[in-house]
Amino acid sequence: QLRALPDNGAGYGLLRYLNEDTAPVLAALATPQISFNYLGRIASGSTDASGADWSAAPEAAGFGGGSDEGMPLRHSLLVNASALEHPYGPRLTVTWSWPQELFTEDEVRDLADTWFRALRAITVHAAGPGAGGHTPSDLAFSGLSQGEIDEFEDELGL
Repeated sequence: QLRALPDNGAGYGLLRYLNEDTAPVLAALATPQISFNYLGRIASGSTDASGADWSAAPEAAGFGGGSDEGMPLRHSLLVNASALEHPYGPRLTVTWSWPQELFTEDEVRDLADTWFRALRAITVHAAGPGAGGHTPSDLAFSGLSQGEIDEFEDELGL
């Protein structure tokens, strides 16, 4: 679904904050309780001088590192994920952050375990026969509809 959005949804901020026609409409929508941020795929060897996987750029000194405990949180749960390259292939790494007043560590651990079980089930299903073929977003420059893709794959016996 994200691939179907112009610029992968990058225009939301422009519509939400800079367009006087759409800003009030988007501002009226509920704020999601979970923030999910996929940071992308990070190549192995992306280390700094200390050997850390990655770190802030030197010019970022002085930014971050503190917060106002009285400031309200925008989301109840923050989920930051990235795919780190390893010699045996990419490995999904996820960091879960939450206010202790809302959730216990056991509650978030249970949610994380359930989420990873669901991802494993999807992965097993997707690797199996008959799991499905390509979608228009897989063939972005083809201009083919889902029906045309299905017909083509049927003809090829895929």
